Amino acid sequence: MKKNIILITLLLIFSFINLSGKVPDFSLKKLNGEEFNIGNHLGEKIIVIDFWATWCKPCLKLMKKLDIIQKQYSDDVLVLAISTDDSSAFSRIENYIKSRKYKFTVLLDPDSSVSSLFNPSSKIPFTMIIDKKGTIRYTHYGYIPGFDKELKSKIENLKNE
Repeated sequence: MKKNIILITLLLIFSFINLSGKVPDFSLKKLNGEEFNIGNHLGEKIIVIDFWATWCKPCLKLMKKLDIIQKQYSDDVLVLAISTDDSSAFSRIENYIKSRKYKFTVLLDPDSSVSSLFNPSSKIPFTMIIDKKGTIRYTHYGYIPGFDKELKSKIENLKNE
């Protein structure tokens, strides 16, 4: 019964996202244990969110490109890499991020509660861009070489709006 209520609630929220395009407020933990609330950052910058996992090779290729985007557009863009790995992988996530000195924000979603809001199919990598008004403007599944150029183009268009 409890699972059904949670599922219905998630479906209603997801339906709301599709209808309005607005990002619902959510909080997740950062690698350092601090709480990150998306609502505190909407309206400040364009937000690029990528759902990924340490076992996903295309995800890891995309991470390099996301770091470049974070560095290149640091004044205008906030990149959030949301790990969907379970809690047993936290040390592996931390080691991976630190060893590469990535500058974007890494969030942990071990039960995929946030991932399922935006990405019910659970295919990864799943990337989305949110404008400064909190509206989802672009979504994409997967990674192919050159995808970062498309992301940069979308960011440039949103910067110029």
